[in-house]
Amino acid sequence: MKKCILLIASWLPLSLFAQAPAESEDVMLQGFYWNSQKQTGWTQLTQRVDEISQNFNLVWLPPSASAEGGDAVGGSNVGYHPRQWNNQNSCWGTASDLRTLISAMHAKGVKVIADIVINHRAGDTGWGNFTKDDFGTYGTYQLTTDHICANDEINTDKSAGAWYGKAKGANDTGENWNGARDLDHTSPYVQQDVEAYLKWLHGEFGYDGWRYDYCKGYDGKYVGIYNAATHPYLSVGEYWDGGYDPVAAWIEATGRQSMAFDFPSKYAALNNGLAKNNYTNMSWIENKTTWRPAGMIHHHNYNRYAITFVDNHDTYRDGNKYTGNIQAAYAFLLSSPGIPCVFWPHWVGADHDAINRMIAVRRAVGLHSESDVTVTQRGTYYESHAIGHKGQLITRIGTAAPTTAPDGYQLVASGTTWQMFADDAVAASIVPVQQSSLKVWAENGKLCVQSPQPQLVSVFTTDGCIVYNNQVTTLSLLLPAHCYVVQAGGKSMKVVVK
Repeated sequence: MKKCILLIASWLPLSLFAQAPAESEDVMLQGFYWNSQKQTGWTQLTQRVDEISQNFNLVWLPPSASAEGGDAVGGSNVGYHPRQWNNQNSCWGTASDLRTLISAMHAKGVKVIADIVINHRAGDTGWGNFTKDDFGTYGTYQLTTDHICANDEINTDKSAGAWYGKAKGANDTGENWNGARDLDHTSPYVQQDVEAYLKWLHGEFGYDGWRYDYCKGYDGKYVGIYNAATHPYLSVGEYWDGGYDPVAAWIEATGRQSMAFDFPSKYAALNNGLAKNNYTNMSWIENKTTWRPAGMIHHHNYNRYAITFVDNHDTYRDGNKYTGNIQAAYAFLLSSPGIPCVFWPHWVGADHDAINRMIAVRRAVGLHSESDVTVTQRGTYYESHAIGHKGQLITRIGTAAPTTAPDGYQLVASGTTWQMFADDAVAASIVPVQQSSLKVWAENGKLCVQSPQPQLVSVFTTDGCIVYNNQVTTLSLLLPAHCYVVQAGGKSMKVVVK
């Protein structure tokens, strides 16, 4: 017990009640996508820690608990129906590989966010026989049908067989999830089990914060309870709703002890704004006086509690996917309040360099989660003026946007239909984009690279799978006919091998 107390106490001074860090300059990377186990498993991510740490200080990992579908590394299960919380061998890698990854991240100053799936749980071999949760000094728990919500399918679907009608918990406090058994979070025993699980994840593996899955499934006050007990550096909930008021209500339900993904911003500013060249949708008015970037981030009451994003592992594979200019979307995110979260396929693809450049600009200006950002043009193009800890930034998006630098500002990043201008003092501190004599081409079924000096060359498939990673001056790599992404010399480019 003494070990447990010391571990928890060591965490508190670093992150006491900091679940939504004030004026945070953090930038997050979602380090996976759906079925990316072979591209972003623990060992693959460990290989890229150096580059990740140069651009991000937060990384959100997929669910790491043993789950329905099996634990074979690289298997088809992605972890969202957890079966055994205290078993961290999963399709993403072994528990040992997970510890290695988190330690490597910490050594480079990167905090790691766990994907916490506690709304529901899969049975071991049947609908209601849960595995025991043995968290060592943090406690041992055995959930039973007493801890399943009374209105779960186990009580209404006769295909539950011998388990039919056996759930004895209270009614669900949120929406139903019919793929696994909904846990009764009103139960003090369930609460103790969850709290022990989170403390164990921090104490034994080093996780720094929590991303709560499917937060519509249970009352937000329970997230507040779990955060009050575990004090993560950062907490964010997936309350999937495009409305400002519902997401704000959920944040309040947690006692403002958690951030939320800014779905309202994704839908208003990006999907129904930028993707449709409807620049008026990209801003909302705050208190009937000032136009701000649309979403939770438009209001000073909630920009501290917002994590903005373009896509995630769910939206990327259905009708919610953003279909517009990726670089322009990140120009919006990275010049706005909130903590921006970059999606793995966007970062490793052809927009890699532009995204990294925009992150560097955001950092140079000192933009943060509560920055004062006003929208100054919202008709034929979008223009915002942001004030950071270190300087100011003007961002323009749209084909009609002027490309000349405003007085007192310099162009520091640009792409198709977007530009960023930092004030003169900040611009002088930003490293200029260097031209490279690096040559990359494809011929006779080979991908070729030539460089005047040795440098790291990384080759990926377009879905992020590492094909080659080594330091060379020349490379002639025989590859199957495919489109590949080559990263070298500060450049990222697509090459088609035929």
